[in-house]
Amino acid sequence: MPAVRSNIVPLRHAKPGVVAYVKSPAEWFVANSGWIQGSDGVVLIDTCGTEQATLELVRDVRKYAGDRELTVVITHAHGEHHNGLGVALRDGGTALAAPAALDVVKAGPQTYGNVFTYTRWGVLEPPEPDAVHPVIGWRRLDLGDAAADVVAVPGVAHTAGDLVVHEPRSGTLFTGDLVVIGDTPVAVHGSIPGWLDALDWLQDTFRPRTLVPGHGPVANPGHTAFHAMRVYLEWLLEVTERQTDFTKLARQASLRWPSWRNPERHIGNLMRAYADQHGRKLDVDLAIDAILAAAGGRIDLDYLLDGEPVRQIS
Repeated sequence: MPAVRSNIVPLRHAKPGVVAYVKSPAEWFVANSGWIQGSDGVVLIDTCGTEQATLELVRDVRKYAGDRELTVVITHAHGEHHNGLGVALRDGGTALAAPAALDVVKAGPQTYGNVFTYTRWGVLEPPEPDAVHPVIGWRRLDLGDAAADVVAVPGVAHTAGDLVVHEPRSGTLFTGDLVVIGDTPVAVHGSIPGWLDALDWLQDTFRPRTLVPGHGPVANPGHTAFHAMRVYLEWLLEVTERQTDFTKLARQASLRWPSWRNPERHIGNLMRAYADQHGRKLDVDLAIDAILAAAGGRIDLDYLLDGEPVRQIS
């Protein structure tokens, strides 16, 4: 399997100072970040899952943004997005998270020992508790000659506590994992109907000209990212209305979306969809066990994440 590559992709058609930090290929524990910088501050959207990857991210932010005041926005409380928060704030700064994500983010890194095997997490510490603040509704961050809108997603979608970040002048929307491209989404911690509502809300509220997804490449106008997500989530609800053979349905999903990475996630998503529409509480641990069974056991991140990041300015 090829080594993970980390590419800094400035958004050429966007206002200078809006940068997507795109990790490829989309893989377990490989997620995108990005930043918006102005004369008075810089907003970093998400960190990385390990100390080393976060140190490299912060180094690149500082290379472009200098010593401007740092605010880190955590889009949701999954470890590949927030594990490095304490690392990113070692030299100061503040962080924002949705209220439902606040406790997990403050508690520090999640390494999911029951799911992954890995030996190179590095030194990951929790952030200072008083450095992390909740975002309720809509908050505009004034960065001097730029702005960033940090907005809480209504209801439960990908998780119970999702945030998005919008740069209004360029129309760039950092979606977190509400949108992923080229990768099978993960729905076990959220709500399929709520996620569908959130996709409509994103399009109606922001009408974005550029999407920076939580996983996968940057999407420009005319991209089918929203449509592809919606088709998949609607299919999950449709097929689980009367069927409970999740293994069989997961095989069907793999055939319908053959290019998506990590197809073992389908079975957990189907279990979530069934629980959502039949008014049942999903046993998340059971869903994770089903995903791991489909993957052939615990997932070896040493194998997946091996290799030095390669940065390209385009």
